[in-house]
Amino acid sequence: MKDRKESAESKKFPALLKRILNRHGIRNAELAEVLGVTSQYVSKFLCGISMPNRVQMNKILEYLTVRHVPIDLHRQLISGYVEDKTGFFYEIADLEFSAKDQWEKKLLTDFRLLTPDARKEVLGYISKILIDSL
Repeated sequence: MKDRKESAESKKFPALLKRILNRHGIRNAELAEVLGVTSQYVSKFLCGISMPNRVQMNKILEYLTVRHVPIDLHRQLISGYVEDKTGFFYEIADLEFSAKDQWEKKLLTDFRLLTPDARKEVLGYISKILIDSL
């Protein structure tokens, strides 16, 4: 049980979500209704016992938009979510989460798998293509 508590405390997503909900007066029951789950299930998110799936996360972000939560808080929440899910922090992962279509998502996913040197090389090619197209 101690390991579970320690791992829950080290997660970023629960603290970020809790802070956003508190700052914007969003109750657990309100978010639960949006997600179609119980408020107890939302409490599990806030305690770090459980994480929303991708569909639920999209609904959370949509609702935060409706509630006029600033976009920088959305990005922080996405970063915490991705970091807690993968154990790694990559800004590219934030972009992957919000990819508009399957091709964009695949490109970003594949990019994450490259070595740092390969990433630099790919970004160099992309920059050249963009400059040439101007």
